[in-house]
Amino acid sequence: MRSTIGRIGLSFCLKNTWSRKHPSPADHRLVRACRQDGRTLLEMIIVVAVIGLLAAIAIPSLSPTLEHRLALAASEVADVLRFAREEARLTGSIHGVSIDLPNNLIKVFRLDQASSPNLRIYDVYHPVSKQLYVVNIDSAPYSGVGIKAYGGQTIGSCTEPGDIAFGADGVVRCALPVTTRINNATVEITANQVLRTVRIDSYSGRVTVE
Repeated sequence: MRSTIGRIGLSFCLKNTWSRKHPSPADHRLVRACRQDGRTLLEMIIVVAVIGLLAAIAIPSLSPTLEHRLALAASEVADVLRFAREEARLTGSIHGVSIDLPNNLIKVFRLDQASSPNLRIYDVYHPVSKQLYVVNIDSAPYSGVGIKAYGGQTIGSCTEPGDIAFGADGVVRCALPVTTRINNATVEITANQVLRTVRIDSYSGRVTVE
């Protein structure tokens, strides 16, 4: 292979040199330079190929389509959380989301604080589709993506650890009881070992995607 590549390179480099009947000393030096350049080019090609192979092994495989679905899913989860937060601020009542890890479901609820104990009511509708606000991360257009984990540090205990709720002040807290705040709340979305993290600020309730 090296011989073939060398001959191809030299055929261009020495085209005019060998056409002369009596090559000069300068022509001979050019021949040696061409041969050296050919070896250098071949070595560069081999090095680039090896680097590409190592990069392909080291970086997790993630097709552009799957990467796009992962980004869509993370953005959707962030939108659900932002919606629940804004509803809580607008209505003055607790709103939140329930995360069902085994089924990759996220459902928006409002908290009925008039009942004892407080009840989560799943009658919140999506502002555009006008359907109940339920997101299935396991279906199109998020196929191949899943919710890996969620969590945070609670100041107290949560009866329903799978719930993330917001008060009228926009601060993130447990749904049951609502007096328990959550610090560093996160939801992790994964696809083929690549993660996107949706993070909720402990004080402002601001939702970001990392």
